Amino acid sequence: MHCHCCLKETENDFCRTCSQELFGKSNFGATLKFTLPGITQSKDRRAQRISISGAQPKFSLHIENRELAPTDRGGTYILKPATSMQFKLYADMPANEHVTMQMARHIFKLNVADSALLKFPGGEFTYLTKRFDVRDDGTRIHQEDFAQIAGLSSDANGSNFKYESLSYEEIAEFMKQHVSAYTVAAEQFFKTLLFNYLVSNGDAHIKNFSLYSPRQDGVYELAPAYDLMNTSLHTDDFRTALDLFKDEENYDGVFFKENGFYGASDFMEFAKRIGIVEKRATKFIKGATTHLTEMDAMLDKSFLSDEAKRLYKESLRDRAKALK
Repeated sequence: MHCHCCLKETENDFCRTCSQELFGKSNFGATLKFTLPGITQSKDRRAQRISISGAQPKFSLHIENRELAPTDRGGTYILKPATSMQFKLYADMPANEHVTMQMARHIFKLNVADSALLKFPGGEFTYLTKRFDVRDDGTRIHQEDFAQIAGLSSDANGSNFKYESLSYEEIAEFMKQHVSAYTVAAEQFFKTLLFNYLVSNGDAHIKNFSLYSPRQDGVYELAPAYDLMNTSLHTDDFRTALDLFKDEENYDGVFFKENGFYGASDFMEFAKRIGIVEKRATKFIKGATTHLTEMDAMLDKSFLSDEAKRLYKESLRDRAKALK
């Protein structure tokens, strides 16, 4: 068996470390005690959704009597079932997000939200993430995504504003205005973009990056990464959700002009524009393509279907080729 969090071999659903860190007890089970229909409606027949962007339905949970249970308020976990049947391989969506988040954390050492893969009583997988904007004592940590920071909304900027309003370069400019330790945040942002590119995450839009203030001093940092998955398994996506550059229409990078998509030289130009030292940027880009064997091994241990594993590995090699 493999841990439903870190995917290391274990005798139970979770290894003791992950179980304790995620749920506060050392022998937590991966099978939920309720079914999906049981949480889709509250007593007054209204959906118990929380307002987080994305097409997948999301539900708020908390620990009650040492078990996960749905809640209308004060939730510390977010549950994302696989109910978006309009997508290809939709049943693999929870396992896709889970293994992608684990690769980001354990192989690429990125700062990501805590997550796990759970099951409903009928055996269907569902993705769970622990909220990083709620402290252990229940108080909230102030967090804003870059749509909020830039003052953008669907009412004012159109239904597609998450993808068309800003470039990644412009997100970095907002970071420079609000984050005191900008150099650290810029490198973290750059490495996350490289990872998204490598794993074919075409949905890393402006609401999927946030700033938050986890300490009492009010200093803002780039929040842990979330919503990481290989979207190419489920839909015909663009290679990136946003343009890299704010002057994309006039960008004349040789690789980009010849191929119609970004390569290593384009990411080097991006790094230069957002203030990352050239040697550091070179190291990050080269490092992004050196873990394919480890990624394959983690995919093999994951809960993805065999077809999804095969397609995921193919997409990794295609993106790695561009980054080389």
